[in-house]
Amino acid sequence: MKLKTAAVIAVAIHAVIVAGLIINVSLDRPQKPEDNTGNLMHATFVPPAKGNPDGKAEAPKPAASVAVEESAPAIVDNSAAKQAAEDLKYQIQKQREEEAKRQEIIEQKRIEEEQKALALKKAQAEKKKLEEQKKKLEEQKKAQELKKQEEAKKKAEAEAKKKAEAEAKKKAEAEAKKKAEEESKKKAEAEAKKKAEDEAKKKAEADAKRKAEADAKRKADAAAKAQADSLEDSILGTADGDPVNGKGLGSGSGDSAGYGSKVRTLIEQNWRVDPSMNGKSVKVMLEIASDGTVKSKNCEGNSRVCKSALDAIDNIGMFPMPPSGCVECSVIHVTMTPKI
Repeated sequence: MKLKTAAVIAVAIHAVIVAGLIINVSLDRPQKPEDNTGNLMHATFVPPAKGNPDGKAEAPKPAASVAVEESAPAIVDNSAAKQAAEDLKYQIQKQREEEAKRQEIIEQKRIEEEQKALALKKAQAEKKKLEEQKKKLEEQKKAQELKKQEEAKKKAEAEAKKKAEAEAKKKAEAEAKKKAEEESKKKAEAEAKKKAEDEAKKKAEADAKRKAEADAKRKADAAAKAQADSLEDSILGTADGDPVNGKGLGSGSGDSAGYGSKVRTLIEQNWRVDPSMNGKSVKVMLEIASDGTVKSKNCEGNSRVCKSALDAIDNIGMFPMPPSGCVECSVIHVTMTPKI
């Protein structure tokens, strides 16, 4: 809008200038000279100067002075003066028109330059605005991206934390379960061990008690029988041995022979034999203490028969006490032959 207004004003100014030039030319039209026969005028026309190299037209210089010489009356040549005036008027008009045209061109260029400057300024402003908008959009995009990254990071951290907590909880539960199972197992094992030990102890005690009772009973039975045999021997008398089942039950005095027979009888009563032992003789040697306990024992012959005879001696445990003063009764030799 401003450019359009400036253009209108420029056109109006040029119109005024042109009108002024036209009016000026009309006013400058030379008057016809009066006939003056007494004066002779010589006019010399000086053409106007051309424009300067910079494109600006110089102001028209005044016409060369017209030398007027007064002389003798002469005939005035009005045609030459008139032509010169017409030429001068034409040159002035032409210069004014050129100047007006030049001013118009300058004004047009100025207007164009202003328009260009305004357009450039507007373009620069638009460019700046677009750049600012672009920068703002980029900053917004960058901020959104950073926000998105932060949210993703927080989410990942939260998930990692949750996972770690779950794994730690699971591990703790597994360890607690394992520990509880181990403690339960240890407790069960300890209880089972204690129970087994208690049962073994009870069984051992029962076995020991039963064995002790059996040993005591056997000893009591053996002692009672030995006492009975001793009483019977003292009443009826004894022989020197059995030529079939044994010999060497003592030699010399009757005390040793009688005591040897008692020992052999007790062994036979506790002896467990089977058909495989039939007819296999063994020699058994016993060293008996004064209280009837067996100090040592030995057997020669078939190993199976010997083992059976020695087991019988172990089952007896304690023999009757040897007769007082019978030195030979401390060592008893018995030859035994199972007959089934």
